[in-house]
Amino acid sequence: MRTTNIMLTKKIKLLLICLSIFMTQSLFAQTTICHKKEWTKPSTIEFISLDGGKCEGQYSLNQMKKKGWFVKDIKINTSGQGLDYIYYLTDIDPINIRKDQVANNMRLEKIDLHQTLLKVTQVTQETAIINMGNLKIGQSGIIEHTYKDGNQIIVSSAYVMESNKSTSKIKFIPFLDLKQNAIPTSNRTVENGDKFLLNYLYDFSLLITPNNASFKLVRKKFRDNAFLHSDVFGAYLKFIYRPLPTKEIIQDFALSQNMGTVFIVLESSLYVVDTRTFTILDKRPIKYISSEKQMPFYTRVEEIKTSLLTEDYTKWIELAKKYLGDDTRTEDEIIYGDLATDKAKDPKLDYTEYYKKLLGV
Repeated sequence: MRTTNIMLTKKIKLLLICLSIFMTQSLFAQTTICHKKEWTKPSTIEFISLDGGKCEGQYSLNQMKKKGWFVKDIKINTSGQGLDYIYYLTDIDPINIRKDQVANNMRLEKIDLHQTLLKVTQVTQETAIINMGNLKIGQSGIIEHTYKDGNQIIVSSAYVMESNKSTSKIKFIPFLDLKQNAIPTSNRTVENGDKFLLNYLYDFSLLITPNNASFKLVRKKFRDNAFLHSDVFGAYLKFIYRPLPTKEIIQDFALSQNMGTVFIVLESSLYVVDTRTFTILDKRPIKYISSEKQMPFYTRVEEIKTSLLTEDYTKWIELAKKYLGDDTRTEDEIIYGDLATDKAKDPKLDYTEYYKKLLGV
């Protein structure tokens, strides 16, 4: 009896500590609203300085992300000859998944990658309930609203934040798949009766492997999945002069291509990662192929180089034009010129160690 009481006391203390941490984060969370009015160049909106809030007319959306801000919501409205952009930012990551929850995901049964349509109930401002249990924390999908005429609209993305034997709680996050900065957003919010499409496009994936043999093995083992060839990702890295893909680069690229999962091979393990939450959902054994490991991954795209300049290239263009005057070179030639150096062949970089650190395993 005494042992039971001690264990109960410990559980209550742990619960109180977690509650205290949550309340502290909530109390001290900062939010800010940045905007840009009547902007006519949607493709550059993430690189130009935004007005209002903490952006102060000095920082772009990408710069704010680097400073530790996260996108909580985005509103795009037509205005005059351009578009009005409003970004709701917070300094606390909306996707809050603990390491122990990720570790538990890998201990559970293999994930079913098939899509499932579920009705949402008990809707609050940020969460809802679905009638399916035993899901993995970090599984994601989209929420759709169907109008009376049968037309549908995507209202939000969402991910599983809690799950028991019969039900799961999902948390709403902005729908950032297939970035369309030139299309106005809807003001509709999630309501009871909307449908949650769990595992949205989990069968369309990015595949990262150390060599061609591993690449072929995974594609053969997962015939039901459509894998975007790694050459496409390699070409993208070459285009943006980033030979080493960070978590953010992988995630942004996968979302822009509307992929639901990322498959990463590490030695004798295959990790299945959710694109929207970048959470490890599954770890599966795979035959270890002791072949040469290629950095940044297996691709036939050669000479992926890096640049000394930042991605916020518009300022560099303005500066270059100011001093170079009537220079006839293209923007790419002005920006990169002879500054690009090949870092992809750095002998100190090891494929396995690099991706272990990226995944946190």
